[in-house]
Amino acid sequence: MRFVSLVALLTTAALPTLADNPAPSVAPTAQRVQGKIEAYNPDTRTLSVATSTKTTVAVTLEPDLRVIYDARLKLTDLKTGDFIGSTTLKAADGKLRAQEVHVFPDAMRGAGEGQYPASDANPNRLMTNATVAQVTAAAANRGTITLNFRGGVAAADGSCSGRAVSGGCTSNAEMIVSPGIPIIAIMIGDETLLVPGMAVSVSAMTGADGTLQSSRLTVEKDGVKPIL
Repeated sequence: MRFVSLVALLTTAALPTLADNPAPSVAPTAQRVQGKIEAYNPDTRTLSVATSTKTTVAVTLEPDLRVIYDARLKLTDLKTGDFIGSTTLKAADGKLRAQEVHVFPDAMRGAGEGQYPASDANPNRLMTNATVAQVTAAAANRGTITLNFRGGVAAADGSCSGRAVSGGCTSNAEMIVSPGIPIIAIMIGDETLLVPGMAVSVSAMTGADGTLQSSRLTVEKDGVKPIL
């Protein structure tokens, strides 16, 4: 999974008074804030992030904030029944080659289940979120993973793609994992991990008033930085 470039600090614009011409409604927009934690104030729930552009971005953390961190795994650590997500490239021979593998915690089982195009211009880049049916390891970090997943409506050729829907199709896929491909377990943490100097990747929404709010972020732990 790849994200957009660092986000500049958004300031709150002065709002006009309620009169004959009220300000138009602006839908919240998604942002990705990446950098290092500069400070965290638990009283105001404000996280300050220093970006690589030397800009400090302030994000208000929601009460239902989910803090996650990454832990490195080997292919041989995966087991039947794990729920994983992976960005893959579909080769000319139709085989899927993993670019990264994330193992979800049980609390996130089923998140984004299915197989569908990744959000970029390459039509052969796919997202596959599925349950592990079998792991065939040729080495600690090389082998294949067989996956089962639910998707949308089956196509005329019998293929099953799209995000899982009620009453949708089911299918399977085999994914090749080459040496050097990162395999990451997504772990649930808490706000004690929000320490100055730690790398962080924040999923934030920009409200109509220009402020940033977030209910999910990934933070560095034990030297393992978020995959950006």
